[in-house]
Amino acid sequence: MSKKKTKLFKIKFSRAGMISILIFLGAVLFLLAAFMIAFRTYGHGDTTVAALGFLALFLSILGLILPIRDGRRRAKEESFPLLSKVAVVLNTLAILGILAIYIIGIVI
Repeated sequence: MSKKKTKLFKIKFSRAGMISILIFLGAVLFLLAAFMIAFRTYGHGDTTVAALGFLALFLSILGLILPIRDGRRRAKEESFPLLSKVAVVLNTLAILGILAIYIIGIVI
């Protein structure tokens, strides 16, 4: 009897999708740090909160560009683009959320 391991699915995720998800998590951590600083200083941590917010915005933009460029470079290879698509959606939502926070801050 041969003990052969068989897999039902052979999914190989793209490296750009995994990196983009990690970039998204980093941006969320920067936003959480900015919120914590804002609440602890009762809204007086202006430059620190703004710097962390802009850093999170730029990370999200980088996390959006990375899987899109990788998807164009590798048209249809072996890897499954699910992680890249999830990363694009998450980073787009992060960008829209950060922009909404800035617009609300300007209006109020």
